[in-house]
Amino acid sequence: MSLDAMASSGGTSWLGNGGGSQSQPPGGANGSQAPASNGARGPPPGGEISWSRGGRQFSSSREVYTRGLYRVCLKFTTSEDEDEGKPEPATAYWTVYGKRTTIGNGVPNSSRPDDICRRMDDSMSGPCAGIMEWLTDDDGEQAALYALRAGMTCGWHIRGDRGDAAIRVGKAKVYSKQGPDGSPLKEARLLTLDAERWALTEGASFAAGNSVFSVEDVGEKEQKLTVHCSKGPLRNKTIEIPARRCPYVFGRAHEADLCIMDRELSRKHGVILYVRPQGRKSGVFVLADLESTNGSYMRLTGPYSLKGTGALTIGDEFIVGRTGFSVNRFDCGISEAIGARPTMEDRTIVIQNLMYPPPDYYYDGSPKETLTELAFTTFAAVFDGHGGDECSNYLVDALPRHIRNQ
Repeated sequence: MSLDAMASSGGTSWLGNGGGSQSQPPGGANGSQAPASNGARGPPPGGEISWSRGGRQFSSSREVYTRGLYRVCLKFTTSEDEDEGKPEPATAYWTVYGKRTTIGNGVPNSSRPDDICRRMDDSMSGPCAGIMEWLTDDDGEQAALYALRAGMTCGWHIRGDRGDAAIRVGKAKVYSKQGPDGSPLKEARLLTLDAERWALTEGASFAAGNSVFSVEDVGEKEQKLTVHCSKGPLRNKTIEIPARRCPYVFGRAHEADLCIMDRELSRKHGVILYVRPQGRKSGVFVLADLESTNGSYMRLTGPYSLKGTGALTIGDEFIVGRTGFSVNRFDCGISEAIGARPTMEDRTIVIQNLMYPPPDYYYDGSPKETLTELAFTTFAAVFDGHGGDECSNYLVDALPRHIRNQ
């Protein structure tokens, strides 16, 4: 099944009718203003940009500012610039609505400077390895269909024209239960809204640890997926995955369906699922991450190089080369001091958005259209212990859950 077919299917499990918010680039590290990138697409005369297909919160600059995500904070999750003798890299980069942001190894004084420059990341193919920009009505209906499948999209998307960019896929959990004949059966549950968007269609490519896999064939009639490993410990190996073996777990563990001896993989790192979208007879293979340390990433190449497929949600993570980023509404930190007391009785919490219920922050099946406001609501609090931690321990979990349910 192609991405076009999935995006145009009517089932709500594949295409929601709500959206997040729109925005766009430059800002500098720690909030300072950065120079506009070469060829940056600026706002039209009057500074007005709209993406009416995305919903009310994208319909005008004012709506984006008041209802959506006018600024985006990209926090570094990994960095190849942390060499000995080099200054500590910035921990965050602010980009603002109205311009695109480029990520690469183009130094400031070069002919193609990047807004976010990572000179030591040799895995990047050069300047403009990744481009983060906002979605507008000019991008067309198909781009909107792709973008609205990205959870509660914040109106921004990432792309890498040379295959440098990839987005961390949705989370899942695999568990065992007893079958009718008493034998153990594996089942899986998706934990992220619209995690089914990361379908393994022909030409798709995904990365986990040091390994890169590409989809060679999807046999809908045979219900079989064929992937080829082009990089990593299993290089040049072809793996066939029949639907009956799904959920198909890969990782370092010997008991995994596909054992990959890679130090950057978790024991049970990721999983390939076979799911049937609502209203369709045939199923699709979907890539999901088992809450691993380093993540499983769908590369934005092939079918995922189309505009809108790299749409981002608050909390999403993506990589360009080997440099990782998380998408945040705020850049914040927490500092704690016990003082004279023997134990820490206070509790702190920062939730970038309340889309998922605490304490696990897993998708609970709520209708997508009910999550729009929650996706752009942030909760931060300090709970004072005052002679014990019972009250603060209770409130740090109960209060955000209560507010979310109102």
